[in-house]
Amino acid sequence: MNSTFAVPAVALVVVATVLVGAFGLRISRTTSDFYVASRTVGPRLNAAAISGEYLSAASFLGIAGLVLVQGPDMLWYPVGYTAGYLVLLLFVAAPLRRSGAYTLPDFAEARLASQAVRRLAGAFVVGVGWLYLLPQLQGAGLTLTVLTGAPDSLGGLIVAVVVTATVAAGGMRSITFVQAFQYWLKLTALLVPALFLVLAWQADGAPRHVFEEPPAFRDQRAVRVDTTLDLKLDRPLTVTVTGTVDGHRHDRPPCASPPAPTASNGAPASPSPRAPPSPPPSAAATAACPPPSPRAARSAPCTRRTA
Repeated sequence: MNSTFAVPAVALVVVATVLVGAFGLRISRTTSDFYVASRTVGPRLNAAAISGEYLSAASFLGIAGLVLVQGPDMLWYPVGYTAGYLVLLLFVAAPLRRSGAYTLPDFAEARLASQAVRRLAGAFVVGVGWLYLLPQLQGAGLTLTVLTGAPDSLGGLIVAVVVTATVAAGGMRSITFVQAFQYWLKLTALLVPALFLVLAWQADGAPRHVFEEPPAFRDQRAVRVDTTLDLKLDRPLTVTVTGTVDGHRHDRPPCASPPAPTASNGAPASPSPRAPPSPPPSAAATAACPPPSPRAARSAPCTRRTA
């Protein structure tokens, strides 16, 4: 991507994020404001903030990469952590709200009256949070590298500084505003290209036929098929296999053909229109390329012609 437009776009998003977080800083005054936004966040704003957190780098890059490499079965991952979030709301967030505690370590200490349990809960919270932050920072560095060519570490550093400053200054209210803003920004970034693609498809006559171009790899790739593969061909196809097929190796080099006759000047001899037909190959020529035995045929390169 052209860095002439990428750098100002990234800077604009960073500045807008800081300004939105500063707006929440003006309202935060008490401890309840900092931790739970005084429990006054409306359902629409809260839903936008949760959705903005859901549309993270792990969803944009991680799940897309898993689907590309492992197939569509990886779509169960976002379904899984969405279901897990609902379980979290029912069995963790609701009891935490009723208890009046602000954090999970506070709740654990209040229920069990143990400092050791509080420290253990805090270690779990920090550990899970760190595992969640790692792919986000990696995604930020990768995105900035693709857009501007900057080092990988710079994107993660920028995100870490902006998020830390927003959380430390405005608390939960600032984070809620920032996440809601990020949600609408990401949703716009998804819908605008999709709208233009639909318009281009309609302008092309809304074609529904399958692409005529055969699938091709730009570079050499190793393809592994673990399931049964059925091929339907409308014309004969010659397939040459070198390697292991049905447990048998096919790595014997092909036998050499007799050299072509050459003229006295070293150029290949062209057949004369009056020349008599060539005699059948001699026994020596036949012996140079003997038919493989049944056992040796398994180690020769496999060429199959299928209809």
